[in-house]
Amino acid sequence: MARNLFYTRIYTFTSIGAGGFILPFITLFYQERGLSGQQMGLLVATSGIAALLAAPVWGRWSDASHRPLRLLQLALVGSGVCMLLLGMQTAFLWMALFVAADALVGGGAEPLSTTLTLTVTNGEKAGYGSVRLWGSLGWAVIAPISGWLIERSGLFTPFIGYLGGMLVSAAILALIVLPSSRRSSTQDAHPPRAGEPGNKTGVGIRSLVTDLAHNRAMVGLALTLTILWISTAGRVQFEAIYMKQLGASETIIGLASTIGALLELPGMLIADRLVRRLGASRLLGGSLLMQAAGMLLVLIFPSVTAILILRALSGFYFSFYLVSSITYLAQGAPERQASTVMALYMVTLRGLVGLVGAPLAGALFDTVGAYWLYALALVGSLAGLLILRITARPEPGLTGKLTG
Repeated sequence: MARNLFYTRIYTFTSIGAGGFILPFITLFYQERGLSGQQMGLLVATSGIAALLAAPVWGRWSDASHRPLRLLQLALVGSGVCMLLLGMQTAFLWMALFVAADALVGGGAEPLSTTLTLTVTNGEKAGYGSVRLWGSLGWAVIAPISGWLIERSGLFTPFIGYLGGMLVSAAILALIVLPSSRRSSTQDAHPPRAGEPGNKTGVGIRSLVTDLAHNRAMVGLALTLTILWISTAGRVQFEAIYMKQLGASETIIGLASTIGALLELPGMLIADRLVRRLGASRLLGGSLLMQAAGMLLVLIFPSVTAILILRALSGFYFSFYLVSSITYLAQGAPERQASTVMALYMVTLRGLVGLVGAPLAGALFDTVGAYWLYALALVGSLAGLLILRITARPEPGLTGKLTG
């Protein structure tokens, strides 16, 4: 329905845009509170532990629920409240408590939002990227505004903005009306292919994981993402501090996020076309190669200018990575298990990786500084590309095995 597509785009704008209030500046908040790099890494690990426990549960609830949007609304509001409480804390242990609470309550928001977008675009001319680009636009609008507000009002302001964004997003979801049936017509038209998990609709998480573990392409994707996330965690986490060390202001840091987000707008549209022409695995491999080139640039020319160029390049390689990985997951997900598979990979697996990657990145930052984190990201991008080339099979377009 055109109505659902319209409101899903507005929802994507507000929900992802709300992250622009906080995420580009969260390490500056932690640093202002006196936390070390290792402590910041431990907070990320704490979030990962909570998310890896909560996300599959949220996914299963969504796959089984006749009103999945209500669950998504609960996750959004809960996340907003937890982050507001986080912004009021000064002690590390209290910060860890609310970071964990945010991961438990809001852990379902990302996979449920992704499944919502796939459901709404299923059977439409619009692809996933054409909706996701509205999130990039929201980020591009909000991030520099947040940086400007921080310079004038302090680092608590973005937490208020984030809560407001979550409340608005939850309200917009009330305007979306999904079909009462949980099965789409394309699910019946496209049975699972040989080598993919079977079309079981009532399997438990353990059985689902077993099915995925016997799929060479899905195992290869898990290894690729693991290496990618563990090697790039530090670069992402500490880039704002590194830019500050190089002389950038909060406004410039916000502008850096805006540059990448704005270029995601054409990047998402291009990614929709390329994933149909090249396949998900080839496009994901191309994104890894582009990311490696960006890291090499910063290593050769360590400067604010080089980081701004990297952020511009990231608008394209992130778009290619996101659309291709989501498509890859949708192709490998058993029938009516998309939400659970998205949660397992994009939240639980990422949370497990964070248990290692975040503390390691924090220790490296404290020991050798932010510069060498770009070298680690370069090596990880190339290693992930190699594993993907070895394990991936040619994939056709999106099979439509989605949930409602």
